Amino acid sequence: MRTQFLKSVIVSLILLLSINAAFTQTKEDLQKEKKKTEEELKLTNELLEQTEKSKTVGLNRLLIIQKRISLREKLINEITIEVNLIDKEIEKNNSNIKRLEAELKQLKEEYAKMIYFAYKNRNNYDRLMFVLAAEDFNQAYRRMKYFQQYTKYRQKQAEKIVIAQKNIEYETEQLSEKRNSKIRLLSNKERERANLSAEKFKKNTEIKRLKQKEKELRKKIQEKQRAMEKIKNAIAELIAREAKENKTFKTLTASEELISQGFKNARGKLKWPIDNGIVIRGFGPYTPEGLKGVKMHNDGIDISSAKDAKVKAIYEGEIKRVIAVPGANMAVIIRHGHYLTLYSNIVNVRVKPGDKIYEGHYIGDVYVDQEEKSATLHLGIYEETQVLNPKNWLRRM
Repeated sequence: MRTQFLKSVIVSLILLLSINAAFTQTKEDLQKEKKKTEEELKLTNELLEQTEKSKTVGLNRLLIIQKRISLREKLINEITIEVNLIDKEIEKNNSNIKRLEAELKQLKEEYAKMIYFAYKNRNNYDRLMFVLAAEDFNQAYRRMKYFQQYTKYRQKQAEKIVIAQKNIEYETEQLSEKRNSKIRLLSNKERERANLSAEKFKKNTEIKRLKQKEKELRKKIQEKQRAMEKIKNAIAELIAREAKENKTFKTLTASEELISQGFKNARGKLKWPIDNGIVIRGFGPYTPEGLKGVKMHNDGIDISSAKDAKVKAIYEGEIKRVIAVPGANMAVIIRHGHYLTLYSNIVNVRVKPGDKIYEGHYIGDVYVDQEEKSATLHLGIYEETQVLNPKNWLRRM
């Protein structure tokens, strides 16, 4: 019976520890994600400060504001989740305190009975007579051991009471800390909501500003579309020429095939082309807010960065093309076996066609638009002629 009880206690402890480990992991992941969101918000603030110096119309400022709004909403959601987790912790602490108080009450009651029993049998003469009245030596020995064990048991009960009291104190302290954490988080949440409201107002102001210069903005968008069309044509031309030379799918060299397979296996793990940037325009179709009838498609992602951002290759390969693109400055195309990566809107290019480059190889610098006071890199990834979403290939920043 005792063995079965011990087994059930051990199983319960293991289950409790595993639940606590899973919970702690969830909380740690959430805090890491929240920290990352806060860092991205800090970066967008720096990028906005750059663009605020410009009086020229442009979409980048609006896109940065929109990114800040989405990050702010994400942060508010993360704070809400953390508050919910703390509520569960508080509930758990309250439950532990109630359980410990019930155990303490029971221990005290048992201990009081022991003290009363000891008081009634405090006379050493009575104890001695009880031992001597035994029928034989074995029974006398057992009676003597009983008194010894009873004394030890009473001491253990007293120790258990002290431990239970300390556990209650600990749980109470934890409860107080968690309640204070919850108050701080709720305060942060209200502050972030106020910031979100201010940023939405800023966004509406920027949209009005863009509408006032819609003609100028549409012209810039057309220039960007022509630039992207030229890049598409350059990639198509590159693929067609290499297919003609029979250097694509069927006849990759052993080293090229190795690079191709390595790139494929690196899906979701590739490093970012710049160290400190934020995606302001994602992959696929989009309509600039405030401009009716304007539909655009992004064959990659646009990353807004600091002024001094350096562009690096996301994987080893060979430089295939370095081309000048009106409206997108210089563009570099790198082949990685069956895969291609495109980096456009860069200056101070440090590579040339035919160069063998490594992962992290310095390609050039992100161009800084002196009018808009913004720096944006366009990154595209292709599997031969198939356009891929870079977000699926890059590691989480």
